[in-house]
Amino acid sequence: MSTFGYCRELKKYEEVDEDELLAMLSPEELQELERELTDLDPDDNVPIGLRQKDQTAKTPTGTFDRDALLRYWEDENKKLLEDGKVESNPRQVMLENVRVQPNFLLCNYQQEVWPDKSRGQRVSETSSNTSKTLGNDRKKISNKAKKAQGVSGKNDVKVDEREKRDETLEQILRDDPTMNEVNLNNIEDISQETLLRFAQALCTNTHVHVFSLANTHADDRVAFAISKMLRENCSIRNLNIESNFVSGQGILALLAALKHNKTLVELRFHNQRHICGGKVEMEMVQLLRENTTLLKLGYQFDLPGPRMTVTSILTRNQDQERQRRDLLEPIPPVWVEGSGTVKNK
Repeated sequence: MSTFGYCRELKKYEEVDEDELLAMLSPEELQELERELTDLDPDDNVPIGLRQKDQTAKTPTGTFDRDALLRYWEDENKKLLEDGKVESNPRQVMLENVRVQPNFLLCNYQQEVWPDKSRGQRVSETSSNTSKTLGNDRKKISNKAKKAQGVSGKNDVKVDEREKRDETLEQILRDDPTMNEVNLNNIEDISQETLLRFAQALCTNTHVHVFSLANTHADDRVAFAISKMLRENCSIRNLNIESNFVSGQGILALLAALKHNKTLVELRFHNQRHICGGKVEMEMVQLLRENTTLLKLGYQFDLPGPRMTVTSILTRNQDQERQRRDLLEPIPPVWVEGSGTVKNK
């Protein structure tokens, strides 16, 4: 609504006869209006959103008197204000103390608040409360100091881990013969850029046989970089990229790289955040048919058809690997007794 329209709506209330409206109200409605006007006290410093009217309709029972309790708290706050103990608004402090239902006040303040207390007792209570507050503050400060020490220790550990990662990258780039395995599993704070650097460094490495990066939040970018690495690398035999964020396209890129790789024998990519689906699983089968060196595949197929087909493909590859191993192993000689010669089997 525009400002002009809003002002025009207000003008129709200027000619309303208030006396005529009040004469039309019933006694019950007049009492309700009076209660509402009482709650809207212009001298009250409490914001309107924090005001709460008395919703108790029953008369006070026993020794509890809500009005007397309010007056008692207001007088006590005035005395403390005069002594310089309280700097806040006594009216606001009083209202904050009664920001609960009257029934709760009845069960907690029937007899305890009414006995008269001497000034000495109030001062001793104030000093004891102050000492308790100081003790709590000291505890909080010590706890914060301990937490700060713990955080600094964790930061030191993280720094050490980053120095170790940089050292590992340097060893991979140097093609260090002592570096045979790269294990990055379950490192939470490792960035995608660091994973990409590892994949790029392994492209020309000839000594690393195992590369594991399970549960490192690796995505399709990392999968594509590893696919490129598998096309160029001729030493990695085990690759584990389980429990990451690789989609079906990234998985297919890894399997497509097996056309150009004859050394990888174990590939694990199960438990990804993205579901591959039946179409991707059928494409996996087509890519695996052309591979003859993969022996183990860490993935649980949802469709029974691709699962059985991949099982038969891996069995075929294992049989062929066993036959190649038998051909390469030398046949041990056999001594024939009495002939003085050695014959092969």
